[in-house]
Amino acid sequence: MPAAFRDRFRRGSSDTGPEPFPSDPADRGSDQDSDGDPGDGEAGEWLAYELHEWSLESRVMLQQLLTVDQVVHSWQGTTLMVHESLEEKVDSLVDEVEETERAKEATSRPIGPEDSLTAFELAEWSEALRAELLERLAQARVPHILDTEGDATEGDATEGDAGQETEAGEVCDLLVREADEDRVELVIDDLLAREEEAQFEELDGLEVNALLSALFVACDRLRKDPGDLDGVRGVATNARRIAGVRTPFGFSAPNWRDLRNSVGELLDLVESEDADRDDLRESAHRMSDTLRTLV
Repeated sequence: MPAAFRDRFRRGSSDTGPEPFPSDPADRGSDQDSDGDPGDGEAGEWLAYELHEWSLESRVMLQQLLTVDQVVHSWQGTTLMVHESLEEKVDSLVDEVEETERAKEATSRPIGPEDSLTAFELAEWSEALRAELLERLAQARVPHILDTEGDATEGDATEGDAGQETEAGEVCDLLVREADEDRVELVIDDLLAREEEAQFEELDGLEVNALLSALFVACDRLRKDPGDLDGVRGVATNARRIAGVRTPFGFSAPNWRDLRNSVGELLDLVESEDADRDDLRESAHRMSDTLRTLV
C-alpha cells in the first residue's frame, strides 16, 4: 500500500491545526486523559498525514487504533491532523496499519479447491452496490468468487479483476475464504450503512470537526451543570444536525451510526420535561468522553 505522506506547519500561520477543545484549559474539565493530550495546543507544530492513497479500510483501521489509544486527532477529508507531541505514537500506529496491509498483500492468493468458503447472498443487491462492494474487495485484496446462475466467476483482487461484470445470470452469492469472513462482513456493514445515508448531508472534514467540537463544548457544560442553558441549546442544535450528516472520512458507517444513536438518546433527555438531572449529567459526561477521542 502507498506509504503515508507527512507534512507539518506552525500554528498561527494561514493554515491552522484542529481545535479539538476550548482554548481555555479551565473549560476542558479535570478528567482529560494525559496520555492523549497534546498539551496546551497553543505552540509547536501540527502534523498532517496525507492518507488519500490509502484504502477506506486502512483509514478506518487507523481511526480505531487512534480511538483505542485515546490519541487526540482530527480528520480534514482524508488528511489526519495531530500535534507534533504525539508524532512518535501516531507514527507507530501508521506503521502498524501499513504492516498489516503488507501482510495481507503477501498472503493474498487466488481461492483454491482446498479452501473452506463462506457465502454472502447478493441476489437482492443493486448492480451499483455490487460493483462498489467488488471495488472495496479489490482495494482490500480479498480474493472472491461470484457464484451466478450456472456460472462462477473468480475475482482475484491481487490482479485488479474483481470489478469486472459477470457475463450471464444474476449474482446469487459472493464466495470468500472463511478466514476473510470477518473482513468482508465489515465492508458489507459499512456499505449498507452508507446506502441508508444517501439523502443525508455531506460535510467536509473541517465542518465535521467544528460540529463535533461544538457538541463537545455543550456536553462539557451539561456535565458540570445539567441546567446550563447554553449547554442545553448547544446539544439540541448540534445533535439535530448530526442526525442528518453522512458518515465522514475517517469513520466507519456503523460507528458513525452508533454515534448518531447515542447523540439522539442525549437529545431525548435534553428535550424531556421530566428528565432526571443526574441521568442528564451522566449521559452528557459519557458523550463528552466519547467526543474527546474523536475531535
